[in-house]
Amino acid sequence: MVTHILMYRFKEGVGETRIEEHLRFIESLRGRLEGLVDLRCGRDVGTGNRKYTHGFVMTFGSIAALAAYNKSELHRELVETFRDDVADKVVFDLQCD
Repeated sequence: MVTHILMYRFKEGVGETRIEEHLRFIESLRGRLEGLVDLRCGRDVGTGNRKYTHGFVMTFGSIAALAAYNKSELHRELVETFRDDVADKVVFDLQCD
């Protein structure tokens, strides 16, 4: 199993409607990616350092499944559609077999 973690902060001025559109797009990935075991996304609930406001966690069955996602049309669409809305992000992939 591989856990793909992304934490991010939207740029000032990105409206709530656009943020919700982003979260819906991520949620729409359920059932559309081979090897995707679990997906969670949402807002920071205030227990961390508050540098990042949103995040998602995707669990894949293998490193190969994560690599396929990173090369997929859905990933490209996600990045191209929302890249300009994000001020800062961090990505971390953790193998946990």
